[in-house]
Amino acid sequence: MSRKILEAQRLAEVVSKRAVLKIAVCGIGGCGCNTITNLERAGIDVPTVAVNTDAAVLYKTKAKYRILIGETVTRGRGSAGSPALGREIMSKEADKVIAPVRDAELFILTAGLGGGTGTGGIIALTEYIKENMPDKLVWTVVTTPFSSEGVERVRNAQVALAELLDLADVVLVNFNDILKQKMGSRSLHQAFRDMDKHLVTVITALTSLQYTEPTPGLVNIDFSNVERLTRRSGLGFVGVGEGSRLLTAFENALEQNFCEADLTEAKGAVIYMEGTQAMLKTSEVEEMTSILDSKYGISTIFWGVRYNWRLYNPRVMLLAAGVRSPLVDKYLEVK
Repeated sequence: MSRKILEAQRLAEVVSKRAVLKIAVCGIGGCGCNTITNLERAGIDVPTVAVNTDAAVLYKTKAKYRILIGETVTRGRGSAGSPALGREIMSKEADKVIAPVRDAELFILTAGLGGGTGTGGIIALTEYIKENMPDKLVWTVVTTPFSSEGVERVRNAQVALAELLDLADVVLVNFNDILKQKMGSRSLHQAFRDMDKHLVTVITALTSLQYTEPTPGLVNIDFSNVERLTRRSGLGFVGVGEGSRLLTAFENALEQNFCEADLTEAKGAVIYMEGTQAMLKTSEVEEMTSILDSKYGISTIFWGVRYNWRLYNPRVMLLAAGVRSPLVDKYLEVK
């Protein structure tokens, strides 16, 4: 092989690596750290950052980077359920939190709303990134407390969610009460475990956007597509489904709705498909497009494909940006 061909191959490899979307996932507070641990156990291959004011919880967390904040204020014992304290601490130490993953283009921040460190910390960290690195994207994945957890935690979550919707590029909110309704009489412990599994599935699917491959005949995803669709888009929806057919997987993804999101006339959608070449049939792809267009009025749609011979059934991730939710609107009516 000639020297020129080898140099061309090396250059193509370098350019390809540079073109990969750089993603980092940061979990804040107890719920956020738990999600990071579960992501690590699931084998996620993007950098993970776990942040907490509670040293004991952080010590047990599995993450690429573990960062204790507010040590001089809380002495490593947590923020006592105070969002104001969690926010103040994060505001002063956000630079330290971001330092290990500063080169990321997309930050996925996750926390449980209602307590102190996660609730206040995710707001402060989002503020820091948007103010100091305005070219970066910030997607937040949050849960709301069960209504049975008390008025104070619900009120904290309401206030925080309203702020996040103004600050983050995309907010993916998951209501634990909806999960409880879906589960029926199963235990609270199992409900928490199921929400943990859901969060891992969603975040893992979001990070898989870095693997999209150009496929002839499809509108392919690149970072500019993702950025255009999600920047300052507000409430979002992500569903992940599997099925015996591609269309069944798509329908199952639509059902993974934990905030009663209404996709009608959303800003746009991303469909990311995984499976063997035989699983990904053109007719079913066209039918998915037709459903998004005719039923939901979504005309801006981007596609991504990753061939995965390890899957027995096709998998579909559907991301819709700029959706509406009467449930979220009602939730934000702080009484």
